[in-house]
Amino acid sequence: MNYIGGVRCCCAILFFSFLILANHGYGRQQSDHRNSLEFSPQVSLALFTAGNKLRGSAPGGEFTYHLQKSDCPRPWMRMLRLNSIDFVFNYKNMEKVMLASDPRPNLFGDAYAMVTALNFSLLKSRYAELWAAPGLGIGYLGQTYFTNRNILIGSHLNFASRMALKVAAKVAPYTRLSAGMDVLHFSNAAIRTPNYGLNISSVSFGILQLLHSSAQPKRDTTARKERLEANRHQFDFGVNIGCRGVARSRDGLYKTGLYAGYNYQLNELLGCSSGIDAVYYHTVYQYTPQTYQSLATSLDRWRLGLAIGPDFWMDRLAVMAKYGYYLHFNNFSKSAEEVKTYWTAGLKYYVMNRAAVQTKVYLHKTEADYLGLGILVSP
Repeated sequence: MNYIGGVRCCCAILFFSFLILANHGYGRQQSDHRNSLEFSPQVSLALFTAGNKLRGSAPGGEFTYHLQKSDCPRPWMRMLRLNSIDFVFNYKNMEKVMLASDPRPNLFGDAYAMVTALNFSLLKSRYAELWAAPGLGIGYLGQTYFTNRNILIGSHLNFASRMALKVAAKVAPYTRLSAGMDVLHFSNAAIRTPNYGLNISSVSFGILQLLHSSAQPKRDTTARKERLEANRHQFDFGVNIGCRGVARSRDGLYKTGLYAGYNYQLNELLGCSSGIDAVYYHTVYQYTPQTYQSLATSLDRWRLGLAIGPDFWMDRLAVMAKYGYYLHFNNFSKSAEEVKTYWTAGLKYYVMNRAAVQTKVYLHKTEADYLGLGILVSP
């Protein structure tokens, strides 16, 4: 299936699904509160990466276990209209995927991914449902730069992120037919270079089978509300350490990140924080390929920036994202391009009320700088 034909097919499916939902009315009847198992064969629509052209196709499929969360949802689940937490295993046959500049077959090996996704209900009726499911997990690619000199991927293990839009139509009391589109992304956050990343968009047609009931006991929300009030205003101090891969080498260049900021939690789902990011370079640029770090290349030991952005809270786990402006960054770029802004994104999980473990990635434009692991405290 070519790209245009696949897009037209998916658009037609989603269009008629919207008609079904509109005709029968939104929210007229809640779906069965049961866990479910879904199998979805997939056909690729397009493959793309940064700075390079790909051709070929990557057929495959995925198994998904939907853990139902619509019974007695927690406040953040109710705010997001969370339908389920999905556990996804995805497989792609990459044998026919080639670089336009390197037409060797089986350049990347097969691709595997294990992803955990949040399934949000967008529209629902008695007979059909439309949902979106963003997710994050671990991916594995069979070939790398160090095994067959493909210029895109430097490591077997990668982070895998996925965004899916699907519709499911009821055909029997416990059976649904599903169809949709998704994009799967592989990248290692520059832990090892090259790291151009790999993106695969696909169309899927599958079957979903409801399993056992997933009724859950009601939870006492008093403790959560008390914790929210106690932590509505807080100062955060964090430290992390990580490394960026040396160009075409298995070595790494280490960095340490420091953070100090203020966090205000608006409600049980959304917060806002701002603060200062400082990054210490254990190795600075010395005019050699081994110390060059693309847009993150620094001539000084320190860079300093001010950033602001939202936190999305799921009980003790938060997804954080910030956009920042450099107060000091003596950067060097081969293209003489001055880098003034940056992004950070990551996860933090509070193992105690005032202490969290965190993972945090720094980015310039769409290029990963490094991934840091560390702790965050809120005294």
